[in-house]
Amino acid sequence: MDAKKKVKVSTCFCKIPIKRLIELVKMRFVDCVGTEDLMAKMKTEKEREYLATVALLDVKDNELLDMIASDSTVEPQHLLACREQAKKILKDYAIVIGAGGGSCE
Repeated sequence: MDAKKKVKVSTCFCKIPIKRLIELVKMRFVDCVGTEDLMAKMKTEKEREYLATVALLDVKDNELLDMIASDSTVEPQHLLACREQAKKILKDYAIVIGAGGGSCE
């Protein structure tokens, strides 16, 4: 039996408004504010869902596929495709997130 924790993904990158995506990514990966600290600052469930999705940006593809719970509302391949598109958009704003380890370790 797999002991790894499964994550239920309920919001895809394509559902996060670009402006909010950029704000959350900057806070998490540029300002290096921890996900738990940011979660405490989020005022709504929707904001927490956005942040939980943003926190997946630096996870390797194979690890992400392994950790997605089967009852997630977002299909894994859709999530991966949208994540790549989000990374391209972020790159246009000079924000580059590496898979498997950002600069905030």
